Amino acid sequence: MEIKIAKSAGFCFGVQRAVDLAYKNQHIPNTYTLGPIIHNETVIEDLKQRGICPITQLNDTCKNIIIRSHGVTPEIYQQAQQRDINLLDATCPYVKKIHVLVEKYTNSGKSILLIGDKNHPEIIGINGWGKNKCNIIKDINDPLLGELDKTNQYFVVSQTTYKKEIVEEVLDYISKHEFDYIYKNTICASTSKRQDEAKKIAYEVDIMIVVGSKNSSNTQKLYEICKSVCENTYCVQNKDELQTFNLKYNKVGITAGASTPATVITGILDYLKIFKEK
Repeated sequence: MEIKIAKSAGFCFGVQRAVDLAYKNQHIPNTYTLGPIIHNETVIEDLKQRGICPITQLNDTCKNIIIRSHGVTPEIYQQAQQRDINLLDATCPYVKKIHVLVEKYTNSGKSILLIGDKNHPEIIGINGWGKNKCNIIKDINDPLLGELDKTNQYFVVSQTTYKKEIVEEVLDYISKHEFDYIYKNTICASTSKRQDEAKKIAYEVDIMIVVGSKNSSNTQKLYEICKSVCENTYCVQNKDELQTFNLKYNKVGITAGASTPATVITGILDYLKIFKEK
């Protein structure tokens, strides 16, 4: 068995920064994360054991709140100030840049076209900086795309972890339909590299394993990309889930989402090496 692992597998810069901040503040009482710090159950449970628990909204018992890499709406900053809550901001710098741009173009009178998942925390946060008036498009088949007012001027951005093929299709649509727009590429370079590398490996192997949480958007995007070129593509959260698969293949590929800890990836590799030697 030959094992090919993506060099880009595992924590991205933004996630690593957020997780490090959480562990750094584990000894400070009444410290919480606003939502799960990352989409990985192993890390979340470990932080809970250390006293850092996720909450869904600010309350008076909170003294310190860690904002995850996805970012939040401006209302959260206002609420924290009113309640005298100390914010530890781990918003990814790439996401923060989108906040600044969306606020700027919204205030200048442009309509915002936001390509992404409307239920994803990153998109919810960005929409807040657009006064909750952004036109959120999932893909080229979204009915809202055909309802947009072509007389408006649009500023177009996307979720940082979105599939670039989807973004390109939407851009192609609005170009062909002669929309007046400005586009800023906001797909994270790490995401692009991760997706490209995963697809390349998936082409070369007999089975592709994508490691990450079922709740992770970027993990699911990796799965979809790999599945499009390798039918034997599977998404697993840990090595235990591998036991249900037939691994008798010559070439095995591995990639992992941006919220997957190195320890989980190592566990997968160790399991495959043991299987290989049987």
